[in-house]
Amino acid sequence: MEIKGLAAVIANDLGFLDTYAFIRRKLTKSQVAILMYHRISPHKDSWSLEPLSPQEFEKQIAYFCRNYEIIPLERLTSCIHQGNILPERAVIITLDDGYKDNYLYAYPVLKKYHVPASIFLATGHISTGELFWWDKVDYIVNNSTVAQLDLDELGHFSFSSTTDKHQAGLKITEKLKNLPDERKDVLIEKLVGICGVEIPPDLGRDFILSWEEVKEMSSGGIAFGAHTVNHPILTNLPLKQAKWEIVQSKRDIEEKLGTKVTTFSYPNGDFNAGVVELVQKAGFSCAVSVLPGKLISLKDNPYCLSRIEAIEDFNKLKVLLCGLWGDMQGILEVGKDDHQKI
Repeated sequence: MEIKGLAAVIANDLGFLDTYAFIRRKLTKSQVAILMYHRISPHKDSWSLEPLSPQEFEKQIAYFCRNYEIIPLERLTSCIHQGNILPERAVIITLDDGYKDNYLYAYPVLKKYHVPASIFLATGHISTGELFWWDKVDYIVNNSTVAQLDLDELGHFSFSSTTDKHQAGLKITEKLKNLPDERKDVLIEKLVGICGVEIPPDLGRDFILSWEEVKEMSSGGIAFGAHTVNHPILTNLPLKQAKWEIVQSKRDIEEKLGTKVTTFSYPNGDFNAGVVELVQKAGFSCAVSVLPGKLISLKDNPYCLSRIEAIEDFNKLKVLLCGLWGDMQGILEVGKDDHQKI
């Protein structure tokens, strides 16, 4: 199920979305959305995550400033734990992974509007020059000169055009995502050998935050949360290894910044009961996921908080922000469960 662009435009133009949001707020007494961003950049690389332009990012932040109260994630967490009243209409800004463009393009906008935000760091990549594994895969695929690829359980792919390479990169990444880390690393090394692509040694340093930039943003009011060390899917790991990823990323940030780290983001949004327990025991007060755009209430588990992906299509974004989309998803899930019971 996806949001149709034309329907979103019509609903917004007719004022339906604003009316729905108003009625929903009166009924629920609060409407808090956690926004999820990754990259903010004017440069669209053929091989990395699609960025939101700085102009669109500023447009969204300015809109939130006019129409919402922008609050820190820690305030939401405190309200949930203590049972305090949530703001009636609020948003929370979060960014995942730790791309350098967060410092170059997002941070100036956040400073300009005096907006709090949380950035979740995969600490093993900060200041190391090591690309995220998915960026490494996409770089190799998009810069390969081979015509096709056959690689074990990943399958067969054509590299005959830029579009073919882009699609192949997406499919390979999705397949690797679900494999154990050891097997994933083996297949990436095989991919390097087959494609014969050498990744520039400084590419990671040009692409990912340094600790100096993190410290500067921290001094400027940006909060930092943990996102593991190596960005593995925690549910694919033995609990002992998952615990190390969770605890060590917290320690890394606390040692570098000299501040307590209380927020966590699950890589790829994946968690289970065992992973949630590890996060709680590690001393975090909350954890965010990428569950479909559901608005937050005091009844929510602070270790399973949903977020709304901050898409560029503003009309579709308003469908998510007004709560309509999350409510529809909930109704469909209830209907699905009832059907299964029958």
